[in-house]
Amino acid sequence: MKKIVSTLISMTLTLSVFNFAQANAVGASTNSGLASAQVRVASIRFAPRLIRDANRKLRYTIKAKYPQAIGAKDARTQKLNQTIRDLITAQVNDFKKDFQPPEERMGTAGSYLETGYVVKLAASDLVSIDFGVDSYFEGAAHGSHSTVGFNFDLKSGKMLSMSDLFKSNSKYLELISSYSIKSLKKALGPDPDMEWIQKGAEASEENYRSWTITPKGLTVTFDQYQVASYAQGPQEVVIPYSVLKNVIDPSGPLARMIR
Repeated sequence: MKKIVSTLISMTLTLSVFNFAQANAVGASTNSGLASAQVRVASIRFAPRLIRDANRKLRYTIKAKYPQAIGAKDARTQKLNQTIRDLITAQVNDFKKDFQPPEERMGTAGSYLETGYVVKLAASDLVSIDFGVDSYFEGAAHGSHSTVGFNFDLKSGKMLSMSDLFKSNSKYLELISSYSIKSLKKALGPDPDMEWIQKGAEASEENYRSWTITPKGLTVTFDQYQVASYAQGPQEVVIPYSVLKNVIDPSGPLARMIR
């Protein structure tokens, strides 16, 4: 009997040590993956919301998903939520405006608009969200996908433009363009269409309209056909803050990411 009790105690201790070690291992793995964002834990929680619409006669459906900050009811958060709603409502209205019903049915599927999102950052009084917009108009060869970068500064209570992040006259767009072209050349190799890449990633505001702020750097998204074929899909480039540090406005919102 003593041997049985002794054996049970030993097994219990062994399992306890194993579970403790396993928990530590999981924590260590998680922390390792978030090493660059440890000091910027998200302080805003979001819940999904949906604009749903359909017209059986005109044969279109709309499912526009977007996030809303929850838990806080201060004026800053309310403005953030309203700005996000306005952005997605505009996408829905644009779809309805551009919609033209076909003269006759052209297949089983009708037209549609769908949006989704990924919250890239919600810390340091900055909110950055990557929206994906998928649409299809009945009769088209294929649908289209585009991205919309949403960047909001809670301190100032406004959406950010890329110029808000950098020193004036710093030629930041040329720096971002140069880095992006090199990255795209490598990503689309071994024989990329350099004329296509250089045209779609040259230093113009139009080429860099879709961007987000992340813990690792400034992320730029190039939509389908912008720097590569439809089949190759959208392309994404992350420009590390170490590359941008000399052009970042020290009093601007992006400076919070490198302190």
